[in-house]
Amino acid sequence: MLHVFFKTAAMFVVMFAGYAVRRRGLVDERFNRQLSLLLINVFFPSLIFESLTRNFTWRTLLSNWTLPAGSAMIMLIGWLVGLACRPALRHQPRATACAFHFQCLMNNYSFLPIMLASLMLDSSGVARIVFSTIGAELCLWTVGIQVLTGNRGTPAVALRNLISMPMLSMAAGGGVLLWRHYFPEVTQALCDGALTSGIASMLGDALRLAGQATIPVSAVIVGARMAGLNTTHLYSRPMAAIVVLRLAVIPALATLLIMLLPFPPDTRRVLLIIAAQPCAMASVTLAEVYDSDASFAAASVLLTHVFCLLTIPLWLAAPWWR
Repeated sequence: MLHVFFKTAAMFVVMFAGYAVRRRGLVDERFNRQLSLLLINVFFPSLIFESLTRNFTWRTLLSNWTLPAGSAMIMLIGWLVGLACRPALRHQPRATACAFHFQCLMNNYSFLPIMLASLMLDSSGVARIVFSTIGAELCLWTVGIQVLTGNRGTPAVALRNLISMPMLSMAAGGGVLLWRHYFPEVTQALCDGALTSGIASMLGDALRLAGQATIPVSAVIVGARMAGLNTTHLYSRPMAAIVVLRLAVIPALATLLIMLLPFPPDTRRVLLIIAAQPCAMASVTLAEVYDSDASFAAASVLLTHVFCLLTIPLWLAAPWWR
């Protein structure tokens, strides 16, 4: 499991770059928020669209439905655990309570699992991780945003939160796969044309380059936020609770369901990797964008990533992994 340790630790190296530039005064909080908006509206949607259209067909989307369903199940387990803990947070600021609930709901379901899958699974493992994120993304941009914002605003505001660039890119990717499935002749004719194939290749390369920026930019944003971290969050009871819940209680409940339900073996391995993950680095970006407690989000990302250097190797070395 030493390789797992170093794969996890690699994210801290990139996060330290963000920490260093913020401490030196090269960037400020305003820049961090603008970079967060760029990540949500450009880099992340590019990753979603390019991954869907490059790795899958309409048939594989339908035949492997247990992957996104299992990923959504893991997130909903976290939502239930967070909901059960909300009464204990009644003395906390509303933004902190919302951030706490959100950190129970969402984990690092894509970036770190992709790195681990490339080490522990075959070449299809990474593609399975990417496909499974559809379920997590649906949870994120529906119930997740509602939790993070505390259901603020009118129904129109809630609906506007759902119509986000990541959700639109997911729908667009599904639309492209649907078109390819039902109109293969037209698709082939377009691919045979020198001009159209060149344009398609150019756009694909552009989306791939933009999508590849998602992971390092997310890590830099987290590191920069940690440079201005309010240390009171690090030693609070809610922070201790989120570490235990995110790295022990929620993975245990998710693992139990994954082993009890009739998931295919390849799907089960992917879901076990996802279930063991720490808080999502993107939670800091989302807290910035949706005016939640970004300091609490950054502190929970830091601590859960530190402790996951121990817990992930233990979860993935457990007997049920074999």
